[in-house]
Amino acid sequence: MSFKQIFIKTKSYLSYQHNSMSVKNESSTTIISLDDIDIVMIENQQTTITSALLSNMAKANISVVFIDDKFTPSAISIGLYKNSRTTKIQKAQVSIKKPRLNRLWRDVVYAKILNQGDVLNTIKDDDYLYYLLKKINSGDRGNVEAVGAAYYFRELFGKDFCRTNIEDARNIALNYGYSIMRSSIARHIITYGLNPSFGMWHSSELNGFNLADDLIEPFRPIVDKYVLENISKKSKVDFHNRQDLVALLYAKVKNSKNQNSSVNEAIKNIVSSYQSFCLNKREDIEIFTMVQ
Repeated sequence: MSFKQIFIKTKSYLSYQHNSMSVKNESSTTIISLDDIDIVMIENQQTTITSALLSNMAKANISVVFIDDKFTPSAISIGLYKNSRTTKIQKAQVSIKKPRLNRLWRDVVYAKILNQGDVLNTIKDDDYLYYLLKKINSGDRGNVEAVGAAYYFRELFGKDFCRTNIEDARNIALNYGYSIMRSSIARHIITYGLNPSFGMWHSSELNGFNLADDLIEPFRPIVDKYVLENISKKSKVDFHNRQDLVALLYAKVKNSKNQNSSVNEAIKNIVSSYQSFCLNKREDIEIFTMVQ
């Protein structure tokens, strides 16, 4: 089972050797088996990585995330289609009727707002988001998601909080954490033979990962909770914070059977169930809830 999060912080030369990644820098050479790697975060922009290593990490279903000079994830390397039924799955995916997608989007929005409500209630007794759950209809035609988000962030981080303020360290941490979740979701979308550009609600022609941006919604509050508890407006988002944000992939949630599960497992379940939805094997997807 893969378990290692690899951070490349210093100028290094990354290459492929016998099903392993060789990490060579000025002081040492480290060999890490690809079987033990889940995600690689390249934070040093002077690092060199060989095409052979990238190719073999893609085959091993390892995500490689490239970080820019502001410590914001800027690119993701994931494998292309390896599922033997890719053509069948994607034909089914693009032929889904809009009413079915609308019902599914209602469920995604419900899960997101429910999780947001649980996060908000860690700091105050507040039933407003739970009240909004009753107003979500098929396709969320009333845009309850946006109403809930505006209220949620204001109550969670204060009246002066603005998601577009790039100087606020909380936004830096939120964006970093969301990007990690998105990269993991994108990786599983590819693994399950789905086309990431065809979403259930997001549909931008300029976005190659519309489906990932749909499925990430219930996972965002996991990142929000960490930022609430660990980052202030004036904080510096340091290496340990970034490690913690990646480690959220292994945090505990409750699956649909009310059993403890990791976030990574929840991501796998939601994507695999969406594949089954596309193939008309089910009418819902696997949703999780926050651990109280």
